[in-house]
Amino acid sequence: MAPKQLETNSIFNYLDQNKDGILSDEELMKAQKLAEIEAARATEQDRDAKEDQLRRMAWIAMLSMIVVTVVLFLPIIDSERISVLDNLLQMFYIAQAGIVASFFGSSAYMSRSI
Repeated sequence: MAPKQLETNSIFNYLDQNKDGILSDEELMKAQKLAEIEAARATEQDRDAKEDQLRRMAWIAMLSMIVVTVVLFLPIIDSERISVLDNLLQMFYIAQAGIVASFFGSSAYMSRSI
């Protein structure tokens, strides 16, 4: 293959490792491998950030269920008001439990598929 002569102010000058003004196939292959490694690293970091965010969401859901339960047992809330909010509280617990269950389910599935 013919050598690839670089222009003086080319944006690809950083790829020329031996600074001879010519890009060899070896230099291009090294640059391509480095780009692939960097893309894989960025994808892994994105996946880790997503897992951290899901874990944080599950913890908040669990803590909110605990806090609501504790508050409901305090004497500051009248039992009549709790009975009025019964349907809303049921939906709240089901939704929060769904978030926690989906987190644990997806974690188990991901650990199994690896």
